[in-house]
Amino acid sequence: MTKQEIRSLVKNILPKFSQGSEYHSEVLDRAIEKVISQLYTETFLRDPHSLQRYVKRYGGGGTPVAVSYDGNATIYYSNYPTGINPIPIPDKASGVRRISTKAQTGTTFYPMDQREMDLIYNSINTSSVNNKIGYVVTQDRIEYYAMTAAIAAVGVRMDILVPFSDYADTDQVLIPEMPDSDGTSFTDMVLKILVVIQPQETTDDNLTPPIEVKQ
Repeated sequence: MTKQEIRSLVKNILPKFSQGSEYHSEVLDRAIEKVISQLYTETFLRDPHSLQRYVKRYGGGGTPVAVSYDGNATIYYSNYPTGINPIPIPDKASGVRRISTKAQTGTTFYPMDQREMDLIYNSINTSSVNNKIGYVVTQDRIEYYAMTAAIAAVGVRMDILVPFSDYADTDQVLIPEMPDSDGTSFTDMVLKILVVIQPQETTDDNLTPPIEVKQ
């Protein structure tokens, strides 16, 4: 389904449970985003490789993701695509699940943490390693180890787990399958976040019964 269709699905369920409450689209999007992000993490914990089907690719067909050079830090880096804040996942790649060269050469990118990058920079045994580039996912950018000037000049492509709120309304958004546990559905999880409860009564006037005050 598209982002807009998922939002409409949740919105159309709401009147069955709430008594005329209106939810702004931004509120719905954030609730949906929280649930989908949780499902991404649960999917990763069951099978890390299965996350690949939920990513959005950047730099694949049109403009590549730019690689810049930070002269002060003497390191190559890429900023995240405009407006994108990847979903954090509990491993080194986090929400940046894959990086590759624009031309799909033999060069391979490997996720690292900052400590590993520091150790490699101080090692005398890594200078002979070629066709392998390390990348570290930080809060505001992606930093590279052993990036070449040739690859940096043409840019890279990235597969990123994108938050629901960062998708366009017409983008397709895949929702991970729910594990067979207690029968809770995706919409049930969203409604729980919105604190939607069963109405106190189901009469046609849709009014909350008056509170009885004891004398």
